[in-house]
Amino acid sequence: MDRRITDEGARVALVRSLWVVAAAMTVHELEEWNLAPWFSRNFANHTSISDEAIWFGLAFVIVVFNSWIFLATRLRSSVSISVAALVPVVLVAVGNSVQHITWTLIFGEYAPGVASAVFLVLPASCLVMRNMIRQSRLFAIPIVACAALWITASVRVIEAGRVLEPFQLEMQHFFISMAMALGLPGTT
Repeated sequence: MDRRITDEGARVALVRSLWVVAAAMTVHELEEWNLAPWFSRNFANHTSISDEAIWFGLAFVIVVFNSWIFLATRLRSSVSISVAALVPVVLVAVGNSVQHITWTLIFGEYAPGVASAVFLVLPASCLVMRNMIRQSRLFAIPIVACAALWITASVRVIEAGRVLEPFQLEMQHFFISMAMALGLPGTT
């Protein structure tokens, strides 16, 4: 009985920390409201994405991220929740934060989203990762592997300099297409 109480307490702590990350990511996406002019100012291969397409994209990311957390937190075991949450929290949230920090350093100017990344997303993500490792020490392995990916991603961002990577361009094209399908301007 004592073990069950401990497991349930750990599950509750993990679920709560995941919702803290979801809230932090929501604030982070909202901080990026002015990405369109920043992209056109800093990248040679920008897509001329419109503010409206960026806003659609930010709303889309918020909905997908929070839906993923919602579904993950519906699982019964804390280990299952941790497995389901590895990608959005460990790869997406932290990876995106590292990207904003890297951009700020490369361009020597504020990259929209860097403040919430540093002060909200990274601390909340560290809390979740701590809770994941508490569930099972094995979660340290994918977290360390993700750290290697973050380093690799940072090196790629640095090497790319003023060129958006193919994945970023594909995301922008998707947001442009969706905005236009909704009758909004996709590009400037």
